[in-house]
Amino acid sequence: MLFFFKMILLFGVLSLCTSIGILKAKSYENRVVELKKIKNALAVLKSKIEFTYEPIKDIFEEISQMVYAKQENIFQETLQKIEHAGVTQSWNSAVEKNINLNKEDKDTIKMFGKLLGKTDKEGQINEIILTSQLLDTQIEKAEQEKQRNYKLFKTLGTVIGIGLCIILI
Repeated sequence: MLFFFKMILLFGVLSLCTSIGILKAKSYENRVVELKKIKNALAVLKSKIEFTYEPIKDIFEEISQMVYAKQENIFQETLQKIEHAGVTQSWNSAVEKNINLNKEDKDTIKMFGKLLGKTDKEGQINEIILTSQLLDTQIEKAEQEKQRNYKLFKTLGTVIGIGLCIILI
């Protein structure tokens, strides 16, 4: 009886440590995916600003549905707060809530929000182009971090789990 309890405990410890390692590794993958989605959303925003005269609320709603497919996102969050606060404040608040991005990513995306809706059509397009270029750099960095750390954290979680199991035996 004690043997089975001990085996279940050891399996639980190993599973928990492995899961934590996989979750940490997944955060690197999620960052890359989120940055790519934001870049795609900015491309849609650029096209909409360039070729249509739709209000920013309608554009954000369309981007939220088209790029993110009913998942929580920066554009949807901004829409929810835009009535009570200005566009810039709503945008910054939405960016801060995103858990997949690091501080450098958030600063880059917030920089775009400062001029959102405050300049003419050409100014908006130029700001989107600049932000897209900065996001390319961030995506490249995120890919490098993912390649460097993804396998490390998955393996580290399992190794720590095995180590704890050996100590508990």
